[in-house]
Amino acid sequence: MIGLLKKDLLILRRVYMKNFFLVLVLYTVLGIALKMTSFFTLMSWMYGFYVMSLFNVDNACRWDFYAATLPVSRKTVVTAKFLLLGLCIAAGFVYSLVTAPVAHLLNGEPIAESILASLLVTLILIIYFALTIPLTYAFGPDKARSAMLLLVGVAGGAILAAASLGGGAESVLNGLFGWMETSLVPGFSVITAAAVVICLVCWLVSCRIYEKKEF
Repeated sequence: MIGLLKKDLLILRRVYMKNFFLVLVLYTVLGIALKMTSFFTLMSWMYGFYVMSLFNVDNACRWDFYAATLPVSRKTVVTAKFLLLGLCIAAGFVYSLVTAPVAHLLNGEPIAESILASLLVTLILIIYFALTIPLTYAFGPDKARSAMLLLVGVAGGAILAAASLGGGAESVLNGLFGWMETSLVPGFSVITAAAVVICLVCWLVSCRIYEKKEF
């Protein structure tokens, strides 16, 4: 397991190290210059895409053929990807925690509110990327990416349609997430539990798909 994580981390360092620092500096500068603190929550999104890009690298070098000869189970190979995804998204969340005081100085956002917003974004991203992994194992990185974009597009279209019938996008979003303002702890508990369950199901499905694949 540790060896698999080191292999992916070394690839990330070799391929994305310069891009990592560029994005880190760019998002920080944009967030401060434009006073758009939403940039501070986007690092988890970027780090998640770094992990998903590893599937393209694995396909290009035919890694799965080599992995099949290693003394590790296929379940371990899948688990390593999920663990790396969790570590990278957690790193993005830590960055948003560090920049929470900056958001407070720029826009007067309460630090607690910034942290909760970052946590919500992080949980949503965990669900998004967890759903992407089994699709990637089943159909490949490109088709999985297209499928998730289609899913997001359908969800966005549904929100816009509901907004056109109701009182606008803001009222729809308040209907979806407004209940959390009055039930903060239960609300985050529900979303956290949903993220854990979805990750577990996606991991099980990914393991089943990968174990049945022929290389």
